[in-house]
Amino acid sequence: MLSALMALIGAALTVAACYAAGLLLAERLGAPLRQSEKFPLAFVLGAACLHLAIFAVLAVKIAYKPVLITLVAGVLALAIRTGAWGKRGVPMKPLERRLKIGFGVIFGAFTFLYFVNALAPESSPDGSGYHLGFVARYLRAHGFERITTNIYASLSAGVEMLFVPAFAIGRHSAAALVHFAFAIALALAVFAYGRRIGRPWAGAAGALLVYASPVAGIDGTSAYNDVALAAIVFSVFYWLEIWDETRDARLLIPIGLLAGYAYATKYTAFVIVPYALGFVAWRTRRLRPLLVPAACAVVMIAPWMIKNWINVQNPIAPFGNRIFRNPYVHVLFEQEYGEYLRRYEVSNKWTLPLEVTLYGQKTTGVIGMVFLAAPLSLLSLRYRAGRRLLVPGFLMLAVYLANVGTRFLIPCLPFFSLTMALALENANPLLAAMVVFHATMSSPWVMKHTPSRYAWRLDRIPYKEALRRIPQDRYLRENDPAYGLARMIESNVPKGERVMATDGVAQAYTSREILVGFQGAFNSVLEDTLTIGWSEDYRPRRMRVFRFPARTSRRIRVVQTAMVEGKEQWSVHELRFLRNGVELPRRPEWRLRAWPNPWEVQLAFDNSQATRWRSWEVAGPGMYIDVDFGYPEALDEVRIETSWDYRQIRLQVEAMDEHGRWLKIADKPEDRENPIRGSIRRAATYELHERGVNYLLISDTGYGADDFRDDPEAWGLTLVANGYGARLYKVTP
Repeated sequence: MLSALMALIGAALTVAACYAAGLLLAERLGAPLRQSEKFPLAFVLGAACLHLAIFAVLAVKIAYKPVLITLVAGVLALAIRTGAWGKRGVPMKPLERRLKIGFGVIFGAFTFLYFVNALAPESSPDGSGYHLGFVARYLRAHGFERITTNIYASLSAGVEMLFVPAFAIGRHSAAALVHFAFAIALALAVFAYGRRIGRPWAGAAGALLVYASPVAGIDGTSAYNDVALAAIVFSVFYWLEIWDETRDARLLIPIGLLAGYAYATKYTAFVIVPYALGFVAWRTRRLRPLLVPAACAVVMIAPWMIKNWINVQNPIAPFGNRIFRNPYVHVLFEQEYGEYLRRYEVSNKWTLPLEVTLYGQKTTGVIGMVFLAAPLSLLSLRYRAGRRLLVPGFLMLAVYLANVGTRFLIPCLPFFSLTMALALENANPLLAAMVVFHATMSSPWVMKHTPSRYAWRLDRIPYKEALRRIPQDRYLRENDPAYGLARMIESNVPKGERVMATDGVAQAYTSREILVGFQGAFNSVLEDTLTIGWSEDYRPRRMRVFRFPARTSRRIRVVQTAMVEGKEQWSVHELRFLRNGVELPRRPEWRLRAWPNPWEVQLAFDNSQATRWRSWEVAGPGMYIDVDFGYPEALDEVRIETSWDYRQIRLQVEAMDEHGRWLKIADKPEDRENPIRGSIRRAATYELHERGVNYLLISDTGYGADDFRDDPEAWGLTLVANGYGARLYKVTP
């Protein structure tokens, strides 16, 4: 019960501080906010400002609990002292009684459902994985850490900054409750906008269509950020409308701050910055007014880009690695990851509308079958408000195609919900029926009988778990294998040790660093090394021998010349140079170069058959490995130890002459069988040990799991613990 109370306190203080910060700024700017607009618009604006303050606290490494409490309490106290907290705002026209009751009943029912789920123990995949995993890690370090082994650490985390004080006070559920506050703010903002334009029925319907959407419900009650992003994006639109009505130049400040905060929340919202600037330019026909919102947007965006530049030499990491080349993310991973996000398991994009509205298994969640009627939005083009709403709606829909997971549609929903409602506003009974149908079909008890019953969604009201009548640890162990794995690691792995894992772990529940293969270049190399241990196809059983007339040269390189189909890479386990059948001894004077992936070229010269240099890009002409011996060396043979997992690669050996020109000296290698020396499995785990990784978590259903389980001694492994569908091993070098 105490942990639930602390979660409420942590969330309440953070939400109140956001609201207070927004009130202070709105008051200073003289923003003419109306009563129903005040909470949603001030809260989201204050969240943008508070996130920057927390970023600064983490950057200077003073993120101690008393500091964070002082920060949020201080902002709240200042708003109360200045009187900004108590001002009511400009009143709006009263609502019809039936509208007030209808909206209140549906909104109240879903608010209760959502509140209980948000207060329950946090077990969402990404929430308990990286969203809160990094929050917990930063709090342990009292500030940002340089993390190069997890791509998610490079993503902008504007909403997660608000999780920091909430988590410090009330732990995991407090963060989920903060996100839930954004869900409430979003619904109230949509409703308030409908009232502002004189269409309260459309506003109420649009708000409930968003609020009751199943994917918005589960996302908004988890420690995610998609619902928060929807609230931020809609707030940008809303502030633009207020500015356009008043033409008060001071209101360009919140517009710029919120547009930048959208990017600081999620990269996919970058389009809101040019949208906001374009709207201002269109309405003023001048460039000068753009300076203020542009500068404010930069204030929000720049800290995240600078952080990435310092940590991983890429301001837009984990993307853009062809432009900002670095040793932390492989180019091929970015390409394959992007392709996966654009399709998930959906082979035919024409089925996406049914998938995201009705089924939801492949794209993880549904927005509700009522959104199959989204084309009705086009009927709202006859209204000025409809035309304005559809522009940001279609912009966010366009970037959705970069990641077709259902929750990435949430930022579009307020715009299309409102325009659908506007299209039917003259038929209030039909509009009301649509909302009631949507709310009914979105309830957990009805959804379990629909095709979306297997989608990611809320399935009940877990009040016992929320009140901790069922202990959190017991509930999570019984319902969340990722949590069980995290606790198994915490109990069996010493502090300071890192764990190489083949599957996801609830990182927010362990203090040990988890290395998952795809999440970083370092991890990918380790995973590749383990694969070489159990996969015959990846082992260096192929020897490519280039012979040529003896020559003396200081620099020799091997060049890849073929255009390949598919995603075939070039890989080299070992590159050796010989004279009269005797290998040239490798010396410290040698200078090794490679393109691409120059950072891992040493793997082709480490005398380990368990490692290999890979291009980590689709093989193309001009790729090379170049060796400068430091002085002229006589040689007549080059040998490449490699594997049989590629077929299209074409290689030639070149030598540099005394004029600095590269001359081809051999291009027709002889292929031989290459013997494996010693235990390649033990060599693989030795390589992990040498890189500071002494524990392995192997999923029971993962690739190679049988090989580890059947003979751990051959790997030099000792079984430490098992359960929750995985086995934890310790490397015994």
